[in-house]
Amino acid sequence: LIKNWKNRFVLWITGSMGGGKSTVTKIFEELGSFRISSDEIARQFTSENSTVKSKLVKMFGEEILNEQGNLDRKKIASIVFVNKNAITKLNDFLHPLIREATIALIETVNDGRVIAWEAPLLFEAAGDKLCDAVLTVYANYDDSWNRVKKRDDITEEEYRSRLDNQMDIKKKLEASDFNIVNDKDLMHLETESKIIYNEIMNWKLS
Repeated sequence: LIKNWKNRFVLWITGSMGGGKSTVTKIFEELGSFRISSDEIARQFTSENSTVKSKLVKMFGEEILNEQGNLDRKKIASIVFVNKNAITKLNDFLHPLIREATIALIETVNDGRVIAWEAPLLFEAAGDKLCDAVLTVYANYDDSWNRVKKRDDITEEEYRSRLDNQMDIKKKLEASDFNIVNDKDLMHLETESKIIYNEIMNWKLS
């Protein structure tokens, strides 16, 4: 499946929900990386114009549809994030689709570039085997929850439930090649990201 990746460096960026991984991925894009977001790709399959709508309805029932008969991401989330079997079923279905779409994107990237791939569940999907290195962005619980509370329309109970469906952040940190602790301001994230980006460019792509 993987072709012509010799002169490109795939950096997987992960972390817990609200930890700052999206911000770091966008900083890498500003530094010259090609940005890929697994969440954005997943939305293609769970949005109004989804090509797999009928399969999702068959799996989870018509309660995942809105009044217009389109897929409703919030309704899907309300079902799968409180049911381990349901989230496993959804991930088993979506991960191969996301992986295929990601590989197709990577193969369009010019030689000599860093590919900053944001994916919260890559370890869980064994997608780290596609990467040259892993960067985990970490923030403490209170800071992460405060960011999510401002950004998303979910309760803290729902937030905790989503965290429970992810690999423990300490294990991610131990398995990573690079870590950024997101405990200061945006300038700190930019500085840390630039250090890692330059190290990769000097190490692998020089």
